Amino acid sequence: MEHKSALRQLISAGMWVSGGVLLGRIAGFVREVAIASEFGVSEEADVVLFALTLPDFLINILLGGALAAALIPQFKHHSQKEKNALLVQSSVLVGLLFIVLALGLIAVARYVVAVFAPGFESEAARMAESLLAIVLWLLPLTALAGVTTGYLQAQGHFAVPALGTLIFNLTLIAALWGVMDGSDGLALFAGAMIVGGLLRLLSQVLCLPKFGLMQGAAPGWRIDKSLLLRYLQALGAGSLLLLLPVIARALASLEGPGGFASLNYATKLVDLPMGVGLGVFSVVLLPKLSECFAQDRDEEGVSLAKNGVLGIFAISYTLILIFAWWGDALTEIVYGWGTMSEKNTEEIAFLAALGMTLLPAQGAATLLAATANARRDTALAFRASAAGLVVFVPVAWWVSEPLGLTGIVAALVLTYWVVMIYQSILLHQRHGIRLFDGALALDVLRIGLVCPLALAPFALATTALESGLPGTLLFATLAGVTLLFASGAAIPRYREYLIHRLRPRPDA
Repeated sequence: MEHKSALRQLISAGMWVSGGVLLGRIAGFVREVAIASEFGVSEEADVVLFALTLPDFLINILLGGALAAALIPQFKHHSQKEKNALLVQSSVLVGLLFIVLALGLIAVARYVVAVFAPGFESEAARMAESLLAIVLWLLPLTALAGVTTGYLQAQGHFAVPALGTLIFNLTLIAALWGVMDGSDGLALFAGAMIVGGLLRLLSQVLCLPKFGLMQGAAPGWRIDKSLLLRYLQALGAGSLLLLLPVIARALASLEGPGGFASLNYATKLVDLPMGVGLGVFSVVLLPKLSECFAQDRDEEGVSLAKNGVLGIFAISYTLILIFAWWGDALTEIVYGWGTMSEKNTEEIAFLAALGMTLLPAQGAATLLAATANARRDTALAFRASAAGLVVFVPVAWWVSEPLGLTGIVAALVLTYWVVMIYQSILLHQRHGIRLFDGALALDVLRIGLVCPLALAPFALATTALESGLPGTLLFATLAGVTLLFASGAAIPRYREYLIHRLRPRPDA
């Protein structure tokens, strides 16, 4: 009964995180579609997308999941009053550090633009530089939200933190209704980003008293050297991986007008399932894994991690098959509006289909990092990420000239697989945890054989009926649900669970 209760808690947490992230990503996607419709693939689109995506990059590379990776295991090892003390002290320290950092980056905004968009000409660079003076103030707001997110998730509360992106993006969408027109449109929109960050933080702060903050804080300083070291290592690991798409976009800006935008549109299609589905596993499992390892329940923790890896493969493999067959139509549904040409849409679809093949590795790498973080070993993910960066930079530079955007995306795919494989090796060497064993390989093989068979009827129906874009979207959606169900049914233990859940229960 205790195992089933824990499973229900994980499923409930996963649904909250996945649902909240899905709503936030949908809202963000609406913003991207509106920009694509207005600007298409052009130099103007490059400037607008740079102004909007650079703050996200800076926040992710300077924060990412590092605060949660360092703080959640630490919260799990403390009493309630000690947790409260750690929350207050972390908030003060992090807030001050990121205020100083924001001021420093604003002072060198010109060089920031030159590094991250070297292909921009003078007028575009000046416009981007002026916007940084506003949007960089998101850094301390988001840093504080990262601390409160770690506290709430350690308490088992995932709902409000999961809705943070939705709150932020809804604020931007509301601003888009009226501020994009006119010479001050982008500056007002940048101000709306600050308001959105403030509202996201406020939503979490209002939840803190409900989860024990009013019980008071224990005396003494709770931030020690080991905690700071784990944060810096987790930060380094996340930052190095986040550098990959940024370097990719910088290389794409050298491909001429529209290169930056084309790669950005394609990677957004890949990022959506990663954030909504695959990234949820590491977010939900990190507190539970930390608890298992803290209480010497290693076998249970390893079992959870293995099931997480299997779920990641099932979802990512489904997405690869769906996009391999219907990628052109799905991309046209998303981006084929306004000034976007058919040629541009086809190029984005091809790049996205290629990029989808990195999802199994990226999702598994995220979960492997969470497993190591739960053991309070943040150095493992840092080492693997550093290896990935060493692989990506020369490979991407070498293939970008003959293959263009295709070579850059292919280099991303190769790098994520290298990172994942190296992480699995390190996890086994350092902690004796071997997730990719024969049993998992057999389960993966079952899914690999069943899913194409489940896809075939929907693919044939789409071709035979010539259903157009609405029909294609319907068939792709039904195929995705069917493939996920087939993946579960292909695994004996999951099949028994599904049969038990679907079997009619006798009346009491």
